Amino acid sequence: MSSPRSVCFSCHEPVNAPSCVGCGVLQPPPAVPDPFVMFGLPHRFHLDLADVDGRYRALARQTHPDRFTTRSAVERRMALMWTAALNESKRVLKDDKLRARWLATGRAQPAEQGGPTLDPAFLAEIFEWRERDEDEPGVMHTLASAARTALMGELDQ
Repeated sequence: MSSPRSVCFSCHEPVNAPSCVGCGVLQPPPAVPDPFVMFGLPHRFHLDLADVDGRYRALARQTHPDRFTTRSAVERRMALMWTAALNESKRVLKDDKLRARWLATGRAQPAEQGGPTLDPAFLAEIFEWRERDEDEPGVMHTLASAARTALMGELDQ
């Protein structure tokens, strides 16, 4: 964290660390933490994993919730947020696949693509089947078995 990320919400001094140097108040972690920036590492695939561990321990010592038990509720909450952000950042940096995905896309997990688009007629038919099964328990199992047998017969032809 070399250049100032923000301004302290308490004393308005520039901040480039988890805690403000001026007043000592814990600052909020980045909304979308970049694991490399969090640990002060260059954006590259090959990393010294022992260095990652060392940087993690140093940051965790500064932001661990146990250090903020007597502080305000805001600082205690931020300590928990820092812990979560640091843990996730460490997980990304130490896993080759997650680190590569982050470098390629800026995210540790693939973007959700959404589910399949289902035909409304099919959904209506499923709804009717569920209602019928509630009215006559077990009837749908019998009908499904018959439908499966008919479909398998069609496939065999």
